[in-house]
Amino acid sequence: MAQELLLAQADVQEEFFERGWTDGLPVVPPTPERVRAMLDHAGVEATEIVGTVPERSREITANKAAINAVMAGCRVEYFPVVLAGLSAMLDPRFGCHTVITSTGGAALGAVVSGPLVKELGFNTGRNALGPGCRANATVGRALRLVATNVLGAKTETLDGSSLGHPGKYTMLVAEEPPPEGWEPLRVELGYGEADTTVTMFPSESPHQVANHLNGDPEGILLTFAAAMTNPATYGVAKKHQVLLVIGYEHRRILAEAGWTKPAVREFLAEHTRVTPEHLATGGVLLEFTAQNDMTPDADGRLATVRGPDDIFLVTAGSAGAGWSAYIPNWAPVVHSQAVTRRVMPPGDGLP
Repeated sequence: MAQELLLAQADVQEEFFERGWTDGLPVVPPTPERVRAMLDHAGVEATEIVGTVPERSREITANKAAINAVMAGCRVEYFPVVLAGLSAMLDPRFGCHTVITSTGGAALGAVVSGPLVKELGFNTGRNALGPGCRANATVGRALRLVATNVLGAKTETLDGSSLGHPGKYTMLVAEEPPPEGWEPLRVELGYGEADTTVTMFPSESPHQVANHLNGDPEGILLTFAAAMTNPATYGVAKKHQVLLVIGYEHRRILAEAGWTKPAVREFLAEHTRVTPEHLATGGVLLEFTAQNDMTPDADGRLATVRGPDDIFLVTAGSAGAGWSAYIPNWAPVVHSQAVTRRVMPPGDGLP
C-alpha cells in the first residue's frame, strides 16, 4: 500500500536519489493531487490491478503506475498510453521477469501506432528516436520507472545487465503514417484504423542502417538483411524478432516501386537465413541447447526469424540522406516476444 512521505520541496530530489527511487535523473514529486489527477483522467481506481509478475510475487496497481508516470514527467493525457504499455509488458509472452533481470540489458521498447500519436504530440519525424519530445521521453521513462520501483529492477539488486544501453532510460518509437498502400502497424496486427496501440518490444539498442546512394528497392532490402545478420547480434540464427524503423527515403523507394509490407517481410525473412560459416566469420559458435538448438535446416541454413510475421515494420523519421534503423529483440522468442495492447479511452477501464 502506498504511504505518504512529507518532505520539503527542496529535499525531494535528494531524498528520492538516496532511496533509489529514480533512474539517475531528477523526478517530478508524486504528490497525492498529481497522482489522483492521473487516475481520474484514465477513469481507473487506484486499487485496480494492471498486471502481475508471478516470478517476483509482485502486482502493479493503477496507483503505482500513476505514481511512476508522475515521476517520469507525463501529462495526465499520456497515462492511458502508459497503462496499455504496462499491460503488454506484463503479458506472460513478453517475459517481463527475464527481460528486466537478464545480463542482456534489454530496453522496454514501446511502439505507439494510431491517432493519439498526433493528438498527444508524439514525435514521428526528425530525431524520432532521439531526445526533445516530452511524450516520447516520459511515456517510455514511466515504463522503466515501474520496472525499477515496483518490480525491483535496480542495478545493485535485480537488474543483471552486464552493460545495458541508453534505451533503458526511455525507448519509444511513434509511427509516422505510412505511404499509400502500406497499412500502419496496428492494422497489420488486427486492430482498427481508429485504434491506438502500444506494442512492447524487449529490445537491444537501435542500429543505424545507412544506404544513401542505391535507389533500387532490392538494394535497400539487402542492406537491411546485412544489418539483420551481423553475427555479433545475439538473436541472429536463433529465431528472434526484429523491429525495422523505415526512414523517409527508404520507405519512399520501396512503396513507389510497388513493394508491399508483406513482400518486404517475406524477402527479409528469406534473406536473413544464414549458414554456420557466416556465423564463423564473426567467431560465433553454434549452440545445441534446449533453448537455443542451432541445428541447421535441410538446406544448411539457420533462420534468424521464425517467419515474416516476426519482422515488425514501422515508418518514422524525416528526410535526410537515407537512414533507417534496425532494432533486434534482445533474445530468441523462447525467452520473450513482442506484445500489443489497445489504448483504452478514458473511462473504459484497463486494457
